Amino acid sequence: MSYSLKMVSRKAGLPPGTLIHIGESGKDEVVISRTTYDREAIEEASYDSIDECLGDIQPDRRNWINVDGLHKPEIIEKIGVAFDI
Repeated sequence: MSYSLKMVSRKAGLPPGTLIHIGESGKDEVVISRTTYDREAIEEASYDSIDECLGDIQPDRRNWINVDGLHKPEIIEKIGVAFDI
């Protein structure tokens, strides 16, 4: 009988919900964009930082934040903190 060793995830032993990137190392820049809309208009914008994007949120309208490139978990963490998720 033979056994194979499974790779242990870097998440092993961390608390549930801990944000950690376990995929391939991302070398591409993260692209952050926001689409804000209501019944009258739609607005799209791109940002260099998540802090800039979050500072531009319009609470009286719908805001969609898109992040292309999830290899920087600190960006997702900031979104979670900002929206209490």
